[in-house]
Amino acid sequence: MESLALNTQTPATNPPTEALGIEMAHWAAEKKAVNLRLYSVREHCSYADHVLICSGTSDRHVIAIADYLREQSKKSGVLPLGVEGIQQGQWVLLDFGEVIAHVFYDPVRDYYELDRMWGHADQVEIEGVTASASTLADSLNASEDDDDE
Repeated sequence: MESLALNTQTPATNPPTEALGIEMAHWAAEKKAVNLRLYSVREHCSYADHVLICSGTSDRHVIAIADYLREQSKKSGVLPLGVEGIQQGQWVLLDFGEVIAHVFYDPVRDYYELDRMWGHADQVEIEGVTASASTLADSLNASEDDDDE
């Protein structure tokens, strides 16, 4: 009987999940992802320890962020168990087992409100990323308000 080669990662060879989530947030920030949030969900669900949610400003931007997350994780020796939605670029889900990454086109993120779903979970501080991403999003909104005047 032939055995299947599965992407099985043991905790001993896997980076700690919070460290992987933070690293993924930094990779997303390198591709100018906005509104990055990393939630610690291990107390709230059985299928993941951390959920990363971030946004791109267009479908091409979403695809670029998701591709970069796959490339960088592969270089780090962590392969995704599954990737969904990459062709459309509206909502890409990358499943790394203990860490799930959602890369949204911003209007789609607003529609599905995953941040609201995980709002009760602890948010992990991502030094140098969370504040700058929020500041960038706030400045984009402010410039839109200025254009309205």
